[in-house]
Amino acid sequence: MVNRRVVVLLPESLLQEVDRVADREYSSRSAFIRDAMRHLLAEKSRAEKREKMAVGYQKMGALNLKLAEEGIGQDLEEFDRYLDRLVVGEDS
Repeated sequence: MVNRRVVVLLPESLLQEVDRVADREYSSRSAFIRDAMRHLLAEKSRAEKREKMAVGYQKMGALNLKLAEEGIGQDLEEFDRYLDRLVVGEDS
C-alpha cells in the first residue's frame, strides 16, 4: 500500500489532544489518525447497516407478524393435542 501525505488543518486544542493520546498509545500521530479514521469509517458502515436493517424490518413487519401469528396458532393447537394425550395417558 502506498502512503500519501495529506495536509489537515486542526484547531490547536484538538491537535494537543491527539498528540497526548498518540504519544501514550501509538507509535506516531499518523498512526493515531489512521486508526481514528478506520474506526470512524467502520462505525459509519455499521450505522448504515443498522439503518438498512431498520427499513427492512419495517417493510417486512406485516409479513413477519402474519407468519408469527400463524406459527403461534399452530403451536397452540399442537400443545392442546399434547395436553389431551397427557390427560388420557396416551403415548405419542
